[in-house]
Amino acid sequence: MGTDEVPGTVTPGETTLAELLEMVDQLIAHTPHARCRVGEGPLAPLAQALNRLAASNEEHRAMSNDPFGVETLVAQSPIMMLTCDATEHVRFLNYNVPGYTATSTWKRSIYDFVVPESIEMVRGHVRRVLKGEPTGYEIRSSIPDGPEWFAVKLGPIRSGDQVVGFTMSIMDISDQKKVQLRLEQSNRELESFASVASHDLQEPLRKIQTFSDRLKATCSEALGPEGRDYLERMNNAATRMRGLIDDLLSFSRVSSKAQAFVRVDLAEVARGVLEDLEECSSQAKATLTLGELPELEADPTQMRQLLQNLLSNALKFRREDVAPVVSIRATVEPEGRRVELTVEDNGIGFDEKYHDRIFNVFQRLHGRGKYEGTGIGLAICRRIAERHGGTIRARSTPGQGSTFIVSLPLKQATAR
Repeated sequence: MGTDEVPGTVTPGETTLAELLEMVDQLIAHTPHARCRVGEGPLAPLAQALNRLAASNEEHRAMSNDPFGVETLVAQSPIMMLTCDATEHVRFLNYNVPGYTATSTWKRSIYDFVVPESIEMVRGHVRRVLKGEPTGYEIRSSIPDGPEWFAVKLGPIRSGDQVVGFTMSIMDISDQKKVQLRLEQSNRELESFASVASHDLQEPLRKIQTFSDRLKATCSEALGPEGRDYLERMNNAATRMRGLIDDLLSFSRVSSKAQAFVRVDLAEVARGVLEDLEECSSQAKATLTLGELPELEADPTQMRQLLQNLLSNALKFRREDVAPVVSIRATVEPEGRRVELTVEDNGIGFDEKYHDRIFNVFQRLHGRGKYEGTGIGLAICRRIAERHGGTIRARSTPGQGSTFIVSLPLKQATAR
């Protein structure tokens, strides 16, 4: 008995051409459970191959008719799905695209469905996926009376080692995009307001300080001790106000005056910051250690600002009669996609119930009389981290020190 022969049948003699042709006809007609007799002779292997094909077809039909199978998933998916060949023409489309059918899109160029101003952008992503690199983008829709925005993910289709086409998964993100655009507009308006307001406040502050200095120089004796005390307090308040304005400008410029991302050597940036803080660290008799730091794609000015703020805080919030010990180190994740930059100190620390508060604007955990500052430094650090697609968090124990951990991608996916 042949391996694909129906159990219990007798197979004397050779497999004939007539039997094979009859089996082919049954396959064409999708006859259920059709099998060809497997006999002997040179045609027997072909009979076995036809039987395997019949079994495979039956299995595929069973899966297709399964209400929980892949075809149901594709047909009812809220995500539009296409496959395209290497010539960038559509070969398959599920039935979720308003105004289009599988027949009307069959073998049409993918660029027939792209708004003209986005064709070159899409072409660039298609070139990447045809080289085997998954990619994605957001695009304005070309479908009349349909969604306004789509998020598109592309993946290569391989046959052996060769890329023969690509898949496109397209999701409606119109609602999310509207919210995003409103937030971006709101942020631009806030940044513009902060910048203009800060500049407008600088001029009256300069006048207050100028006339305060003149009064002190020309009328000090006439004012008497109490008058001189009031004058000194006024001048100190103006100085603090100028510091607040400068820091507010720095906070607003994280986005409005940002530079493009380039390759940045974090070790070189850290060495520059340590040189800038050399006098301060020397006065505090601090021990600063610098571990091995990687390169990454970032805004170099903002990386310097990030480290400057974290190290300045470590030196500022030190314990009395205890020399500061501060370390900077980095750990690259095993996948090689992100780095965790750690700044650790042995300072006064803080209660971790205030963890979220310390990263907000103008938030202070300690009185101004003991520790100088405006309470914006860590808010700037968080904004820089977020602009780079990263995060910042802290661990701390009162009286034992703090550890700030900044997680950043080594390579930026898109410009921010």
